[in-house]
Formats: sequence, structure tokens, C-alpha cells
Amino acid sequence: MSERIAVVAGVGAGIGARFVETFAQEGYRVAALARNQQSLDRIRDGLGSLAERCVFWATDITDREQVAATFERVRSELGPVSLLIANASAAKRGSFLDLSPDEFENHLRGCTFGPFLCVKQAIPDMLANGGGTVVYIGATSSVKGYARSSGFAPGKFALRALAQCNAREFGPQGIHVFHVIIDGGIDSVPLGEDRACRPGMLDSRSIARVVAQAVAQPRDTWMQEFDIRPAEESF
Repeated sequence: MSERIAVVAGVGAGIGARFVETFAQEGYRVAALARNQQSLDRIRDGLGSLAERCVFWATDITDREQVAATFERVRSELGPVSLLIANASAAKRGSFLDLSPDEFENHLRGCTFGPFLCVKQAIPDMLANGGGTVVYIGATSSVKGYARSSGFAPGKFALRALAQCNAREFGPQGIHVFHVIIDGGIDSVPLGEDRACRPGMLDSRSIARVVAQAVAQPRDTWMQEFDIRPAEESF
């Protein structure tokens, strides 16, 4: 493979944009996927010259046909996928009694089904090319359900289980699968800004750098899960 190809599925102005930036800096060609093309265009503009290493394609990752078409486009225009970051999410904060069945189903689709579809597309590329990396982005709610989080935590719990299953099945075949628990509020410093992170919060730039370090781990010391939090947080 002449170039490493990364797909970031679920790119917003926060950590998704920073994943695109960081892995472009690491030398990857990056496909940034999100539903909203205008949002992707703003991220492209904020990347400056790094945008030359990226493509920005509007894709609803919960739609089977759109996901299949986009990954075929990645393979034909960029090459086989060697890194997938499943960053998509969906959340409905509020009382369980106010959560409709359709809302609950939609959030499960956003948190778990969409990443499932993307990983189903990426893993065959990795198997055919001797390895790769799948990163699942979780949250505090991946391991702890809170009151008023019934529209978010179940999907994140399921995502964590999917990551564990993938890691055990595909790790012996050379694919590094790991799950990241982001345990804290995120200060999403906009692209192009260089201000300090607000105290007590996680810096989106630092999150992306830590994930890049994990992607680069040697095979004999692969992590399957880790959590990150600001130093000021009380446990």
C-alpha cells in the first residue's frame, strides 16, 4: 500500500475534526464522513493546507446503501481502508418516560448500528492487506448508566460490547481494535485556534493525539480499552 487510508465516521466540529487534522498530519489520506456537507465544508476550510490530504463526503452512516457506496468510493478513489475511527454518536437527554420508541431506536442506530455498518465495510480491506486499526469512541455512559441517559447509555454500552467482540475475533488476524472511554467534558477548540483548554475539561486536540499514539502501538502491547479524563476530575 503506497498510502495509509483513514476513515473518520462521524465528523463534527469537535473531536471528529481533530481526528481528521491529526491523522492528516500523521501522513494518512483521510475520508471525513458526516451527514451535513456544510459542516464538512467548514471543517475543510479550517484545515488549511492539510485539507489537500482529505476528502469530505456527506454520508448518513446509519443508511446501509450510503455507507456501502461511500466505502466503495474510498476504495476506488483513495485505496483500501487501514484505519477506521467510529466517532458517530446520538444522544437524547431527559426522562425515560419522555423518550419515545422512535427516539430510542434512532439513538441506538446512531451510537451502534452506524459504526457497525462502517466496520463491516472496513475490516475486509484490513484482512486483505495484512492488518489495520479500528477505533471505537465511547463515553462515560459506555460503562455507567445515569438517570436521564436512557437515550444514550444503551447505545454506548452496546458499542463497547461490539468493540470487545471485534478485538477478540480480529486481533489474532492483525487488526488492532480498541475502545476509548472519554470520561469528562470536552473543550472543542475550533480548528485554527490556539487557545488553552478551559480548566477541568478535556482538550479535543489532546484526545486526538492520545488516540494517534494508541494507533501506533506495537502489536505486542496493544491496548483494547482505555479511559481518559482531566487531571482535575474527582473520582
